[in-house]
Amino acid sequence: MNFTSQIILLLGGLALFLHGMNVMTDGLKAAAGNKMKAFLQGMTRNRWTSLVAGTGITAVIQSSSVTTVLAVGFVSAGLISFQSTLGIILGANVGTTITAQIIAFKITKASWIMIAVGFLAGFIFKNKLVKNAGTIVLGLGLVFLGMTVMSEATAPLKSYEPFLDLMKGLDNYIYGILIGALFTALVQSSSATTGIVIIMASQGLIAIEPAIAIIMGANVGTCVTALLSALGKPKAAMRVAVSHILFKVFGVLIWYAFISQLAHLVEDISPGSESRQVANAHTIFNLANTFLFIWLVKPISKLVVWMVPEKKKKEERLFQELHDFYLQDVSLALELSQNSIAKLGEKVLEILKAGIPMALTGKENELVALRNKDTLIDKGHAEILTFLQNIQSQSISKKQSHILERQIEAVNVLESAADVVTTSLVEAAEHRIEKGFYVSTDTVQRIAVVHNMALEAFDAAVQFYSEDDILADDTLAKDQFKQGLQDVRLYLIDRLSVTAENRIEIYRFESEVLEGIRRIHALARRLKRKAG
Repeated sequence: MNFTSQIILLLGGLALFLHGMNVMTDGLKAAAGNKMKAFLQGMTRNRWTSLVAGTGITAVIQSSSVTTVLAVGFVSAGLISFQSTLGIILGANVGTTITAQIIAFKITKASWIMIAVGFLAGFIFKNKLVKNAGTIVLGLGLVFLGMTVMSEATAPLKSYEPFLDLMKGLDNYIYGILIGALFTALVQSSSATTGIVIIMASQGLIAIEPAIAIIMGANVGTCVTALLSALGKPKAAMRVAVSHILFKVFGVLIWYAFISQLAHLVEDISPGSESRQVANAHTIFNLANTFLFIWLVKPISKLVVWMVPEKKKKEERLFQELHDFYLQDVSLALELSQNSIAKLGEKVLEILKAGIPMALTGKENELVALRNKDTLIDKGHAEILTFLQNIQSQSISKKQSHILERQIEAVNVLESAADVVTTSLVEAAEHRIEKGFYVSTDTVQRIAVVHNMALEAFDAAVQFYSEDDILADDTLAKDQFKQGLQDVRLYLIDRLSVTAENRIEIYRFESEVLEGIRRIHALARRLKRKAG
């Protein structure tokens, strides 16, 4: 044997296989579009629907990591509970078995045709559906080509005695599990390990029992990948990784004593086809574990929360969900930033509600507390803008670019609205206190009417960032606000004739408050337009 050439051939085939998996996954993700997010979020009512969602999405896009990222993102944003993700993870484990079933078919001779057809479909046609289908076929062709190359690389081992002796040593299943786990952790793909085992089994290089042991090890090895990817990520990501490990490790411990029985079962199901036997063993292992652990979702979720507790000290970040981890999926990242804008809008709304009455009648210490709230808004503004900047550095579509631009403008509008109160009106109120004059009760009540109209408009605008509402025609409300504003203005002008000390300064102050309310209403309308 020429070991150097065989090793190069094996590594080259593995590279083709892994690249083909990535290409196929990208094509499937593009074809699925944003629908998978809506499907995942809508199917998390209970453990069974979560299981279906995880299985369905992973079967379609052939990437459990993508499914995991989506689930973790929804947990961090508070859209679904952590317990719901356990059903999704179990479903993803079932969905990944589709890959093994696909590669078990002996259609590797069609790899060059698939590559050619897939490439030409993406190169010639402009239709997105056709291009995505071409990418999927191209990726699958590369997967089969990689398997063909790896098969050629391992063929000489059939007559290589030292290797055959090594395979006999795998009768100790622990060695097989360790090999499967280590190799999967190294290449970061359980599908690659499964593919190689299928090739070896079909060539008679490995018996079905040790092949199953390696497959079980591969299931543990893929958890190492998940754990490493969760390091330094949000708590939700680490909890998902720990859950993944518990499911897989417990599953292997349960099945370890039944490897021989599982081998006999798959031999009876697929007699004479070693490749199908390996694929079926992989599927049965994950299906059985899934339907066992689905009943234990609640206690396992409590165990994981205990193992990965929240930090005792309050985290410095205002929006924990805005983590670079979610940049792996731009559409999800944009959804998280939109939810954060809604949260920031609620905080701004609290300032706007308290700000006008406090400007009219508040004491100095109350104004200082109100001014200090601007620091929180500035912090949230900076966090969201930084996250949006990181999204902008990713590869984004034209539509996503438009959404990004609207979100940047929206978060700037929120900061401007807070500044109206915490800067302009607080300064005016400090002048009121310094001069020692008061606003009449009648004036306060009249200003409160238009203030409430502005608050209603701002509240409605903020709601569009947390709900899928259709922008309604609010022309009537706009006209009512204009009329109310004009009525108060005329009232203030009429009050100029009242003989009182500091009458001019009181009028200027009251007019400044009224102008602040007008600006808040205008910013509310601008915010609402950016949500469309």
